[in-house]
Amino acid sequence: MGLFDFLKNKKIDPAKAENTKPSEPKKQSAKPAESRSDLFVSINKYSEYIVQYIGMQSQGNYAPISAYEKSNGEIIGFLYVFGEDASYSLSSEQAIDGMEKQFGEQMKSGEILSYVILYHSQFDDNENHTIANSDEELKAISVIYNFADGQEGKIGLPYKFEGDQVEYKGFNKISPQENDIIFNTKTVQGKDYFQHRETIVPPSSENEIGITIKKSNTLGLGNTWSGIFGFETFGKPNGGDILNQYFAAAIVKEPVIKRGDVSVSEIDFKDVLFKAITLRENPISLLPEVKTSYQLSFETKDITEWENVNNLEAIVSGKGRDTFGLWYFATDYAENRERYLTQKNLNVNISGIAFVLDIHTNDEPEGEVKYSNDFTMYMPNNDLPNYGCFDFIGELISFSESRVLENDEIEGYLINVKLITNEEDKGFFTIDIFVAKENMRFSELVVGMKLTGMFQMQGRIVD
Repeated sequence: MGLFDFLKNKKIDPAKAENTKPSEPKKQSAKPAESRSDLFVSINKYSEYIVQYIGMQSQGNYAPISAYEKSNGEIIGFLYVFGEDASYSLSSEQAIDGMEKQFGEQMKSGEILSYVILYHSQFDDNENHTIANSDEELKAISVIYNFADGQEGKIGLPYKFEGDQVEYKGFNKISPQENDIIFNTKTVQGKDYFQHRETIVPPSSENEIGITIKKSNTLGLGNTWSGIFGFETFGKPNGGDILNQYFAAAIVKEPVIKRGDVSVSEIDFKDVLFKAITLRENPISLLPEVKTSYQLSFETKDITEWENVNNLEAIVSGKGRDTFGLWYFATDYAENRERYLTQKNLNVNISGIAFVLDIHTNDEPEGEVKYSNDFTMYMPNNDLPNYGCFDFIGELISFSESRVLENDEIEGYLINVKLITNEEDKGFFTIDIFVAKENMRFSELVVGMKLTGMFQMQGRIVD
């Protein structure tokens, strides 16, 4: 599970996020006034980070954080963050392991005096500090601590959900009075508590034929299926349930392709295939493939494999017709992974799925760039570049009505769109794109009209 998308569906009032204080801990049996414990004195140095972490939970952020004490006594907060490429995340376990290793080495060298790591766990007034990886496992905030005086271990702050609120019980191993001191710590409005940030860099390597292999673990096909079913329909509660039905129907069909441990079965509609991928008979993914006869020569430069689906899906990047840059979601990566990794030069079918489609007009405001009547183009979409998504202006060459699902419930079109104008070759880069009627911002298609919008490029090696 990704570091930054973990359990963001928790519904907690955001108005209570700033300067959040935990609910009063349940009263424990009172004791006479006593001196502060050594553990409390050490942990209390990080009380602002404990309160800060409680505030992060109220905002739906469950990513681990940490802080350390420099040799001069200064407390520094530490956080892993995304860089420009947010396609790779860290699991909570990876983040915690990285923090422990880094801070452990710094303590040995004397660079820091202590550190704490805060994360959400299954701790429930016991010694189970296992990381929580689902809603059901959320039981507590656990704190890993390590201090120069030899104190080292874990301490837990159990909590439970009461409606939209979180009720905290108080840390074990320290007294109720000591808990009160921590809980009443004030945080500073506007202060940057995480002065030390390290950017997550996706793993990358180059293979023996010069193809760069990158890794991703945050990408998925939600937008792709919204392109097929319509974003409004697919975004409704239970809107994606139909995928489970078709996945179940597909995987019981006889495989059309079986290579090693990978099997691919299909449900065939007029213009679109639903392809079910299984690995050692375990369901992995269901993906749509737009049928097309259009093909071109392609040279692979980079492949971004999706670790979250066992490296059986990928975005392939390179050059088309030895001329223009191109990258696409490879609908055949599961069955052809070995060919993609060992052959740079391929012939590929290219098609697309439109996420939004509109009419392009050339009546730009005064001073804006006006395009010639035969202008066409495509360029990477700023929001979804890692998915092979492109903004475009294209000429509609032809179209036909298309329907998907057994009852023809999804209505759309298969449109043939010129994306590069080349006077010597009218079909230089003219591809078939499926568009659901729901994703169109107009109602009538006319051959020769200029279209604009955004689509996901997809491709497969020509059989």
